[in-house]
Amino acid sequence: MQSTPKNFADIDYWESGYEKYKFSPMPTDYPTVKLIYKFLNTSKVEHSKTIFEIGVYPGRFIYHFGKLGYQLNGIDQSRYLPSLRDWLKSNNFKIGSFEQADVLKVDREKKYDVVFSAGFIEHFECFEEMIDLHAKLVKPGGYVYITAPNFGGSIQLMLHSLLDRENLNRHYVPSMDVEKWEKVLIENNFDIIEAGYIGGIDFWVDQQKRSVGKKLLLSITKKIINFLKRLNLPNNRAYSPECIIIAKKKL
Repeated sequence: MQSTPKNFADIDYWESGYEKYKFSPMPTDYPTVKLIYKFLNTSKVEHSKTIFEIGVYPGRFIYHFGKLGYQLNGIDQSRYLPSLRDWLKSNNFKIGSFEQADVLKVDREKKYDVVFSAGFIEHFECFEEMIDLHAKLVKPGGYVYITAPNFGGSIQLMLHSLLDRENLNRHYVPSMDVEKWEKVLIENNFDIIEAGYIGGIDFWVDQQKRSVGKKLLLSITKKIINFLKRLNLPNNRAYSPECIIIAKKKL
């Protein structure tokens, strides 16, 4: 892996939104959270299992692994990481190691039952090497679970290009291709459990300056999307908002 991979969203961008952040978990009915409970629920397992999240702050997903009894571990560059650890500990979760460091400095000798990331790999041109890193940290019989936004689908790309350009520019769109993810994990001796694009139809944007015309168009677009949500459209790469993969390492 190259020593200084290009990151389309540097630490200053993330820290600017964390100063007054109040910790809270993702809703349990959020599509990517549902998959945690469906495929990675260890509530019936007597011994504790371990989860390692890459880019763990602000902990909205790892909270759910704590609810399921996992020992929680993670890495992130955020200076606010100690407060996340305290919040998770206050929920009586099992706490392991939380390291404030660049992911490239992770201890690759340690192995975990689950290696997870949400909204991480798509910020790197070398996303395949980042997926490979996930795979290398998993125990035999363990799992990789990766999620990322889907800006690569035809409809999503059109909308983000028109209405969310600054946010789009912080992402490496070619990374949002689940078939490429599958290839990397299969080469690392994983079986694919679940892979694809989820969330039905949806569209979200980040904060940025917009013209009056763009604001109006965004408002109209949101109303159309909210109407289409009622139709319960099937998942589709063109318009579904999330990419996901869950894979199990062969014994």
